[in-house]
Amino acid sequence: MTSEFFKKKRPWSKYKDFILEYYLEPYIAKVAQLKKPILIVDCFAGCGKFGDGEPGSPLIIADAISRWRSKGTAISGEFIEADLNNYHLLENALAPFGDCTLARFSNFEDHVNELASRARSETVFLYVDPYTVKGLEFDKLNSVYQQIRKEGASVEVLMNFNVATFMRWALAALKRVVPVDATSDDPDYQADDPNERLEIATLNAIAGGDDWQSIANNETLSFAEKLDAFTRAYVEKLSASFKYVCAYPVKSKYEHQTPKYMLIYATRHADGLQLMNDAMCKARVQFLGSQFQSGNLFDMTPDVEVPDTAALRRELIEVVRQFGPITRKSLRMRTLLSFFCQFTQKDLNGTIHELLKSGQLVSSTGKARINDDVLLRLAE
Repeated sequence: MTSEFFKKKRPWSKYKDFILEYYLEPYIAKVAQLKKPILIVDCFAGCGKFGDGEPGSPLIIADAISRWRSKGTAISGEFIEADLNNYHLLENALAPFGDCTLARFSNFEDHVNELASRARSETVFLYVDPYTVKGLEFDKLNSVYQQIRKEGASVEVLMNFNVATFMRWALAALKRVVPVDATSDDPDYQADDPNERLEIATLNAIAGGDDWQSIANNETLSFAEKLDAFTRAYVEKLSASFKYVCAYPVKSKYEHQTPKYMLIYATRHADGLQLMNDAMCKARVQFLGSQFQSGNLFDMTPDVEVPDTAALRRELIEVVRQFGPITRKSLRMRTLLSFFCQFTQKDLNGTIHELLKSGQLVSSTGKARINDDVLLRLAE
């Protein structure tokens, strides 16, 4: 199964790898300012590259590490793979980066205590992208989050979760009818067989509890709504360890109702959320552009996908009304959570600038051009 999975790079893999690659550059630049060694861990590394020659996440990460290491940054990467054949291929793929990368033949959970110890002196980024959902046992992952959290360290997580396959398993385990809209939109290969039968205990272990059962049993929810509800519940669990947690659906094609993956990001720092939001915005624009703009005389992007700037202005004003006087950065962060992956940091700053120019907002400096620390209030 694993050899088939890595045979070629699919469009959805290119999408999520684009986000990873785009994010790593500003992330490394930001945490390098902490003057602590940086550790990037690819928790389910796979082969390193696909059979068609396309780079996988290990090579994307290793390339970023190598470039920053050449600038004098103390950064390294570790790549964990439990399949022996994949591990040997991974070793060969990482050979050119031997001075700053380490391939490890083991299971991710074997490194929990070591990672917690290293987090005392290093900043940690975990990329969690198993080729099967069964690798995402919540308690094992959470033990890493919690132990690192005890050290008060800088830690971030980017995870790919095939929520659609999980929910098909959930419906089958509960002997519920799988609705028509649960049929996969994408006939392409996937590592997990959605028709496989999993025990309820296994599903509980993946979900981190049994709350998925009430969601799967809820007949008033469509399949897509069940996926949203399950994702929200999973995000809520992660919120016990991280201040900011967000999720974004990755689809093969726009018209697909069922996402291929839910990309989940968790951080304790506001700057991390802003950087990931910008990365996902960039990927979203590229994704929509490739389908609705490239090769067309006119922009055919659906109206529903055009960000609602009027709604953004209303939200900004409402946040200032509730929490003002408020700094521009705090205003941006509170608003960003409601408009995740719709507006970049530049877009938000630009809209705040327009509200200042129009007199709807007033800054403590009396100017429209401000920095993040300037206080904002509603005009009297």
